[in-house]
Amino acid sequence: MMSDYSYYADDELVQLMGKDDHNAFTEIYNRYWKRLYVLAYDRLRSRELAEDVVQDVLTGLWQRRSQTIIRSLPAYLATANRYAVFTQLSKMIPVAAVETLPEAVQAVTDDTAQLHFLQQSMQEQLKQLPEKCRIVFDYSRNMGMSNREIATELKISEKAVEKHITKALHRLRLQFRNYFHALF
Repeated sequence: MMSDYSYYADDELVQLMGKDDHNAFTEIYNRYWKRLYVLAYDRLRSRELAEDVVQDVLTGLWQRRSQTIIRSLPAYLATANRYAVFTQLSKMIPVAAVETLPEAVQAVTDDTAQLHFLQQSMQEQLKQLPEKCRIVFDYSRNMGMSNREIATELKISEKAVEKHITKALHRLRLQFRNYFHALF
């Protein structure tokens, strides 16, 4: 007899999904697809693109079910959804020959390309941080959570949250100091 997964808490569903339980994944899908869709549609203003984003996020969740540690399913899905929307938006930017653009536009395009490169480099550096440090930094900078909220969410002290953020910022400063010196 199949149990009713709608009564399970998110963390229980994540654990079951990690053990290849398709019904647990289906419950997560049913629980969150509409919220993810609304968030994606709000930014993309396209039904088809928003559906693609949600499909990508939930497919990725299933594909990484045994490798990913998820402490807060709503936070994890919101972050994954945000990144998928940004990826979709970056695909929508029309590509034009830079040489045909006026000089002022070329300068903005160059700045945009440098910013994009910097953002990608930053993401690569953050991926190399220890997982807890990376999660804390993501909650702080990308989700706008306070140190107290992060400490409560991850069940660690506020001091530990501060140390993780300091460590991440220190790494980014060291990695990019030469880039900023060259830039200015």
